[in-house]
Amino acid sequence: MFVDKRKILIGNIGSGTTIDISLGSNFFPVDNSELIQDKFVKDEIEKSINPIVDYKKIIFKPADNNWDVIDRFKINLNFYTPESIDLGSPSHRGVGAQPGVYADLGFVFDDIFCRTNRFINSFMRISFFDNPYSGRNQLLTFADIYTQVGSDQENDFGFSKSINESPISFRLGDPVLQPDEIHEGFHIYWFQDLVDNSPNQEYEMYATLQFNNSANGKIYELAPSRYIDPNNITISNLEGEDGIFYLKVILKNDNGVYKYKFTPNTKQSNPTYTPPAVNLNPFPLGTIPTLTFWQITP
Repeated sequence: MFVDKRKILIGNIGSGTTIDISLGSNFFPVDNSELIQDKFVKDEIEKSINPIVDYKKIIFKPADNNWDVIDRFKINLNFYTPESIDLGSPSHRGVGAQPGVYADLGFVFDDIFCRTNRFINSFMRISFFDNPYSGRNQLLTFADIYTQVGSDQENDFGFSKSINESPISFRLGDPVLQPDEIHEGFHIYWFQDLVDNSPNQEYEMYATLQFNNSANGKIYELAPSRYIDPNNITISNLEGEDGIFYLKVILKNDNGVYKYKFTPNTKQSNPTYTPPAVNLNPFPLGTIPTLTFWQITP
């Protein structure tokens, strides 16, 4: 203990003498062990512990344009017809947003009727990327959906339609509410933290679609737009926010319900084609929501 000592001689004290006593004190910490233990050590321990990263993925349910959950949707694929390719002027089958037929891909009736390997091993792949630029984007996840023979490919009597009438379509549905539909690719599985920590709790992905044809070993690139000139395809027309190739997908935490919806740009929602390529609110009510993709290059 440090004490500031002063000696006052009584003989020197006269009448009216004043004595000034300083009240100022300078504290000097003699022992910092408590501070070191309570503050420094605890801070260093916290720094040395790796942050918790939640790698658990949760289910995101598909929604329409109004963010209302839907229990099913259909994907149509439309390819250039072999006849138009042979004539040197590739064109898609039909008009508007409708599917092509399996004859366009080189399949025959027996492939569908007998479920041959080259038919059932063909599939479409939906890939999800972090941005719409192929030179610098990163694959986040994907889903493979194999060919099916369902109600679209069968007539009223349950028999397979002819190869020129069998549409290239895939019906996806909720495993509980639509048990007869395909379940693979219906839900998106993604990280909850990434969505919850995004602005407005909305996380963006960009989807592309390929069809892998087991009959000829070819991979076809498709886009959700019929606005395609096969003789004048440029990177600027395909990529970017306004390109036709990447379809934006928004994952959202909607008051505790995790959903996703497809959000087309102006080229992908061209009003010239009715119904549009991304038709999540079809009319009349009760019609199945539909996505349609067209082959890009012959």
